[in-house]
Amino acid sequence: MIRGVCFSFFLIIGQSGFCQQIPLYNQYHLAPLIYNPSYTGFTDGVSIALIRNQKWGNYGDGFIANSLSVGTLLRDNKSGLGISLYNDYAGITSKLNAHLLYSYRIQLGEKANIRMGIGAGIIDNRIDFTGAIVSDPNDPVVTNTLGNRKTMFDMNVGFNFNYADFRIGVSVPQVLGTKLIYSDANQSHYTLERQLISNIGYSWYLNREKGILINPEALIIYSFPGAPLNYNINLIFELEKIAWVGVAYKSNYAVSFNLGLNIVKNLKFGLAYDFQINSVATYNSRPNVELMLKYSIPPKIQKVEDNTEMEKQIAGQQRQLDSLNNVIRTNETSAQNKIQDLENANKVLEDSLTKWPKNSTISIPPVDTTNTVDIVRPIDTAKTEVVPTHVNESEIKSNSDDYFVELSGKDTPNGYYVISGAFAEKSNADALLRKIKGKFPSARIIMNKRNNLYYVILYHSAEKGEGLAYASYKAKSGLVEETWVLEYTKKP
Repeated sequence: MIRGVCFSFFLIIGQSGFCQQIPLYNQYHLAPLIYNPSYTGFTDGVSIALIRNQKWGNYGDGFIANSLSVGTLLRDNKSGLGISLYNDYAGITSKLNAHLLYSYRIQLGEKANIRMGIGAGIIDNRIDFTGAIVSDPNDPVVTNTLGNRKTMFDMNVGFNFNYADFRIGVSVPQVLGTKLIYSDANQSHYTLERQLISNIGYSWYLNREKGILINPEALIIYSFPGAPLNYNINLIFELEKIAWVGVAYKSNYAVSFNLGLNIVKNLKFGLAYDFQINSVATYNSRPNVELMLKYSIPPKIQKVEDNTEMEKQIAGQQRQLDSLNNVIRTNETSAQNKIQDLENANKVLEDSLTKWPKNSTISIPPVDTTNTVDIVRPIDTAKTEVVPTHVNESEIKSNSDDYFVELSGKDTPNGYYVISGAFAEKSNADALLRKIKGKFPSARIIMNKRNNLYYVILYHSAEKGEGLAYASYKAKSGLVEETWVLEYTKKP
């Protein structure tokens, strides 16, 4: 009969022994991929975590578990790749695990996503029968042993869901449930039982800018019928850039305290200690300690994690821009209305000029009747203005090849035009039009197809009468630019 020094957790002759095959870590929240492959690449850059857990020192060498995990987020910002190495020593047994990890993230919304992960690798399990203390050296368990080392393929699967600062994950290590046979009679075997591990946590930020938060976290491990349900409940207070301190309860085992420091930038050191509270606590006086070292290599191009302030500034500037656009639109509408009012008033004035009675002359100086005759008209009680009633024939120009069209493409009507300038570039014509629009609201631009010049027209009249003469007079007296009258008749 085997009386192992591994505190009766391995096997009993003729039966399988029941034990907890997945170690319980205190600081798993800093390296969650040791339990769940879907957490691979959970953060930007490369994350490297080394954990050593040592307990039960009063029983031989006790139980020692070492874990090294490395994970990184790939360039597609969705996939994660990593490795997980693990070994433990307990009495006459030892185990070495090596897994390649992969995860993929599916974005469900602005704040929500789900990750799926898989880990595939090998488990090398060893039993040192030479270290067993037996009363009968001919015990069949010893003599019929097929070998003290078994290596097999292993696989882990898992997923996690995240919404803002809330997270929950489920994983199944040793999903294949491989059985290791250690005797030819199949009486002594070691089964890698499927485990069901679930974690749930929330990061409650007291001050997000300063990185002050409280992390409640729970981990539940269910192994198989016959093995107890294990759970950890953690409460951690953290200053993200400085340190953290936490307390945890491990079901039917211990109360743990956890202390961590950021030694230098991106390098964290953690220490956890278990105070046993179960019935066997008096049989173990050696410390149950866990050490953790984690280093994060930031990505080459740092991502902006929080654009809140920038987005606020952009939103404020956009509101100002919208407000300015509204003011501009309002002013443009008001200006258009004023221009229309002035054009209507100008039309009324033009109609009035064409109907001005010829016998309203106050005084007519002796002039040639073929030339311009100036009439003195009373404008108001304090001022008079010399107003021509006819256009001087020498002022009127014409070209039989002229062909005027509006900017819309329609032909312009025949008649007499008071012109202030002709330009090869429309922009120059536009500039002059803007300059004189206040004094001549009816001014516009037409194009002469003969020479492809843009003409600025101040006034148009179908007849060579008093209205045309008055408009020509006002243009000459109010503008610096050269002004002339042009007679236009479209060629048939």
